[in-house]
Amino acid sequence: MLQLKTRALAAIVSATACCLAPLTHAADASKFDVAGLTLGMSPEDALKALRVHGVNEQSISESRLAFRYSDGLKHDHSTADFTHMIVAHVDGFVDGKRRTDTFNLFFSPPPEGGKLVAVRRTIDNRVDPVTNGQFRAAVLEKYGAPTVQTSANINWQFGGGSRNCLNTSPNGIGIPIPDAGSRNGKSILDMVYARKGVQYDFSRFQTPRVASLDDCASMLQYNISPGDAQPATRVSAEMIDVKNWVNAELAAKTWVEGLRQKAVKQREGSGNKPAL
Repeated sequence: MLQLKTRALAAIVSATACCLAPLTHAADASKFDVAGLTLGMSPEDALKALRVHGVNEQSISESRLAFRYSDGLKHDHSTADFTHMIVAHVDGFVDGKRRTDTFNLFFSPPPEGGKLVAVRRTIDNRVDPVTNGQFRAAVLEKYGAPTVQTSANINWQFGGGSRNCLNTSPNGIGIPIPDAGSRNGKSILDMVYARKGVQYDFSRFQTPRVASLDDCASMLQYNISPGDAQPATRVSAEMIDVKNWVNAELAAKTWVEGLRQKAVKQREGSGNKPAL
């Protein structure tokens, strides 16, 4: 079994979503960004986008992981570490009231990784918020007609798929972003595939009516409270590339298994013949 070695994991903010009726499908993936962050960015390009957005430099925190494996005797073989998550925020106080804009960026693992596969953004503003209605109108103007809209959630699906493979709600609302680097966290494979015993069953999916990974859409969702005239004091958004994240995790499993087998052969080859 693969294990993850963690270093300096930053805290993350979770957001939840709700349910109601479907609308149309958004298809143009190129228009989906969150504050200049686009899926597929490298950590370096993502940091540039965060700095352009104005995050506090001292708030930037990077979490790094490494895969560990065993040769049967030595259990601490390890790959080089890699960027797993970057956290940053814009933070300020006005007359004792706080205004924050927090970003949690998740990156896919090597050997095919190093790409931005998920973004969580949380805006808390008790200084000068627009109304919920104004915020909702702004995101609809930017991204166009959503795939699903409820009183509190607006969800766009793009990237070729037509299913939310992370949530079993009938209308496809809800983007729980996995974080295998956190304590008791789940990986993207846990979120997408069913299990058969302790192994993943790659022919079965957590979401009903999903027959193939190609069915899984990339998604963007904004969570804005109901009540158009009320101040938008808290708004959250999630964006995720399910297919590329899954494929990177599968490639990582194959890669580390190859490293493990190589380590076993090296251990066996260096052993002395027993004295008989």
